[in-house]
Amino acid sequence: MMRQLAMCLIIGMLIPLLAGCWDRNELNEISLVVGLGLDKVDDTYKVSVQLVNPSRVAPKTGVSSNASPVVTFVESGKTLPEALRRMEVQVPRKLYYAHLRMIVIGEELAKSGISKPLDFISRNPQMRTDFFLIIAKNSDASEVLKVFSRMDPIPANNLYTTLEASDKLWAATGKITLDKLIQDLSKPGKSPAMTGVEIIGSKIIGESTLNVEKIAPPALLRYSGMAIFKVDRMVGWLDEDETKALNYVQNTVNQTVGYLSCPGENGTVSLDVVNVRSHMNTRVKNGKPIVDIHVRVEQNISDIECNVDITQKPVLDKLKEEGDQKIKKLITNSIHKIQKQYGTDIFGFGELIHQKNPTIWSQYKDWNEEFKQLEVHVQADTILRRMGTIVQSVDQQTKQ
Repeated sequence: MMRQLAMCLIIGMLIPLLAGCWDRNELNEISLVVGLGLDKVDDTYKVSVQLVNPSRVAPKTGVSSNASPVVTFVESGKTLPEALRRMEVQVPRKLYYAHLRMIVIGEELAKSGISKPLDFISRNPQMRTDFFLIIAKNSDASEVLKVFSRMDPIPANNLYTTLEASDKLWAATGKITLDKLIQDLSKPGKSPAMTGVEIIGSKIIGESTLNVEKIAPPALLRYSGMAIFKVDRMVGWLDEDETKALNYVQNTVNQTVGYLSCPGENGTVSLDVVNVRSHMNTRVKNGKPIVDIHVRVEQNISDIECNVDITQKPVLDKLKEEGDQKIKKLITNSIHKIQKQYGTDIFGFGELIHQKNPTIWSQYKDWNEEFKQLEVHVQADTILRRMGTIVQSVDQQTKQ
């Protein structure tokens, strides 16, 4: 009896602790931040926040249907926390970061160093780490966050879903989260790379709702290449092919599309890349490390624009040989250019050597200087899996 009474007493004491949420946030008391833009002007940070407009999410009587679904505020300060606190005189509610989707970093800020702004972002307890970070190419981050999107009424969501889709289906972009970026910055022998976004068309019209009233919007946001860093400072841009090469080396290609020249014919054969497996290893020769890269690519024929018979083994052998050489050349040329022009190891070769040969690694004082002279060997193995539902091209069947 006493035992049962004691149990009831304990349960009764615990019940009050289960009731209520001490840190709750009511929707009518907060402003949901979905996009954050970081720029630097001289010694001052310019911060932009894209907020969801509650009047469009839950429209009230008398609210114009032409009202923007988001509102962007801009403020400056000596530090990021100061700029955001200054913004409170404009924003009617407390800024809430738990639903943040994108952080856009201006090119000038990226060139001056991203470590300091990342310190604030990583310390903020409201910010989860599932948002993406990108670099504004040839524009400020504030300008990117002001462009209306046609497909999604919230531009930050549009940027997020577009990058997620292109990362899966097109190898010329790459998504990076806060955790991954900080890991790349802190790892010995690895520098980060971040996807760039640029404004195509009129920036002025892009800031107006007129931008979404036409079939072909006057202003668009398009992902373009990747910004590469030496430690925490941006040093240059990769083009489309160089970005693909980086993703092949890092084993981050899911799917993409390529093409080859028709064997002995004018025209091309298009290929859907459906599976990629990349592996790196290191060995030592004459006291110097050498990196070996092996890339295995599985692909399907998706289009033939010439009169070749893909059932013939010599034709398939020729396509495989050309495919092997094309991927090898793509990766080799990109590595050599980055070694000579930028001298920053975005591939992670130094990290690999640090893990596999710590004795060799301990001899280097400046890995980026050693990276410029690093010997890298690339081996590609392309495999044709499927040839489609027809054997001959439609053009050839028509002529017959």
